Amino acid sequence: MVKRSQAPAIFLTRLTSSSRISKYCFYLDQFVLLPIILFFWQLKFDAIIIGDHSNGPSGFLVIPKKLVVMVHDSIAIRGGLGQIPDYDRSVGRLGAMLQRLIVLSLRKSQAVLANPGPLSQELRELGVSCHIEVIGCPVDISRLTHQKAMPPRQITELEKFALYVGSDAGRKRKALLVDVWRSDALWKSEYKLVFAGFTSERNKRQFEELLPDRITCVNDVTEAELRWLYENCSCVITASAHEGFCIPILEAIFFEKCVITPNNPFFKEVFGPNVNAVMELDGRDAQRILSAIDGYDPSQSALPREELLTRYSFPTFAQSVRRVIASMMKYRRS
Repeated sequence: MVKRSQAPAIFLTRLTSSSRISKYCFYLDQFVLLPIILFFWQLKFDAIIIGDHSNGPSGFLVIPKKLVVMVHDSIAIRGGLGQIPDYDRSVGRLGAMLQRLIVLSLRKSQAVLANPGPLSQELRELGVSCHIEVIGCPVDISRLTHQKAMPPRQITELEKFALYVGSDAGRKRKALLVDVWRSDALWKSEYKLVFAGFTSERNKRQFEELLPDRITCVNDVTEAELRWLYENCSCVITASAHEGFCIPILEAIFFEKCVITPNNPFFKEVFGPNVNAVMELDGRDAQRILSAIDGYDPSQSALPREELLTRYSFPTFAQSVRRVIASMMKYRRS
């Protein structure tokens, strides 16, 4: 049986989330309390799985033969170590040191659970020599479908729109999407642009000045609102320069929506014919986007869609985890 649970060490951070000391409680949680808890847990369990590689250093007291780390992407690692040109975040010395500690935890692990795409090769280049099991992130669609869809108050039900779901991180290139929408073809089209997730007030003001009455930012979107946005959008679009997996794409595929991405090998390798990887960032993307929306036929990708959703479902994820743990036990006995 594979059961999901949450480590209790994060409680200090939750209790002090609005306090000035919250940052220090986070450090205490992640680098003191959690390592101690995992040290004692390893006495009870055959394996300790750290579900996010950014918490990898918390397993430094776990013996290597019991340690498994799930790696979502290597973007922050390679960016912090100066391996990504024009990386959009300044991590400083402490950030670079943290990324080195994460790499050390991966090198120490008995196994790594990884997302698809180029990640396995990137980990090898970082010196990770243990077994790498490519399983992907499990997508829990039930969180969106267990309740009735509700439209966000900022949007009328008659509007047609392209939907972006995600954060304000520079690598997501939301500003680039705004520039694309300022082109004549999209400006004069019936499709507005909706950003769901988090958009800072500064960016929101800037985007609304560039696209007056053509853009809507929905911060703190609820799951009921997100379901409505998926069900009622004309397409889901992303302009990310780097991705580890992109769960919103799978969610959009579940809702049988046209998905538009950059012409990037990652998107085509992971999602195949379920996405339209047509954005070239050459000034002619507006017409490609409109053509992709107008020509989209969900029935043409029914089989690949079902295969993809099954591959990244929680039952498939749990089966892969059990396989990795069983292999570790067999290796240990031998």
